[in-house]
Amino acid sequence: MQGTGGGGHSATRDAGRPRPAVVLPLDLTPGHLLRRAQQVHTALWLAEFDREVTGPQFALLLAMTQNGPLDQNSVGQLVSLDKSTAADVIVRLQKYGWLDRTRDPSDARRNLLTLTRAARTAVRHLTAGVVAVQQRLVEPIAPARRHWFVEKLALLAYAGQVPAPRAARPAGERAEIAVPLRLEGAPGHLIRRAEQLHGSHWLTRVGPRLTPSQYGLLSAIASQHLLDQRDAGDRASLDKSSTSDIVGRLTRRGLIGREGDERDRRRKLLYLTDEAWQLMEEVEPAVRAVQAALVQPLPEDDAAELTELLRNVAYRR
Repeated sequence: MQGTGGGGHSATRDAGRPRPAVVLPLDLTPGHLLRRAQQVHTALWLAEFDREVTGPQFALLLAMTQNGPLDQNSVGQLVSLDKSTAADVIVRLQKYGWLDRTRDPSDARRNLLTLTRAARTAVRHLTAGVVAVQQRLVEPIAPARRHWFVEKLALLAYAGQVPAPRAARPAGERAEIAVPLRLEGAPGHLIRRAEQLHGSHWLTRVGPRLTPSQYGLLSAIASQHLLDQRDAGDRASLDKSSTSDIVGRLTRRGLIGREGDERDRRRKLLYLTDEAWQLMEEVEPAVRAVQAALVQPLPEDDAAELTELLRNVAYRR
């Protein structure tokens, strides 16, 4: 059966082709599970706080309570934000009146960020809700395994080098407010950090041939051979807009074809072209290497159990 592809590529499919071993099942792939779990955390956060404060904004405030005055680069690194995102978050928190800038007394060329009194009040007010979001995030995990899950997830997120708790402050140094939560123990933060690490591993090993989202969409289609665009996006954990954009890009590259649904002529089904099957086979070793690098800090049995628990979180099972 012939379909229409793009960019001058052939767009054929073998309707009887079995699912090849080279396509990794998304619901068992740590990188995909992290991205889906991060989406769950974002949804839970919005349900709790709406637009009052974002996760990265609170993470920065929390880092400041734990570590005191910091320069912009240092606080961005602590909360796993790139320079541009950290700068934007800091500007917004200054507009809220939650951050001040002061000169570093030991280096006049360096500015330090400090929490304002309003910020300390806000952190006290927000912390209970943040803790509740973290608890809801791990609800699908049996209570007896939640501490283990967070502990192993931290090893994953920090590539085996989890920061030690901050030592007691020197005598005479002003103590910040006591908050019953550390970034290194917050599953939402750990999932976001681990997902960023997955992106870094992917860029190093797979490179620009396919992004994780593109691979996810191709894998979703491959698992069913024929799939409509909405179902493909749902299986790949992509929103409607992202799905449409990725399908368009992959179609123009000749990796996705379309054909009519015999049961509903108004409905178009997506399939992988021969070029797509070949590309999936070519990148499979690199994709597996990405997943292996991600879980490398853990023994094999722990990595398998963490993946299963992460699956529970990501799919709310």
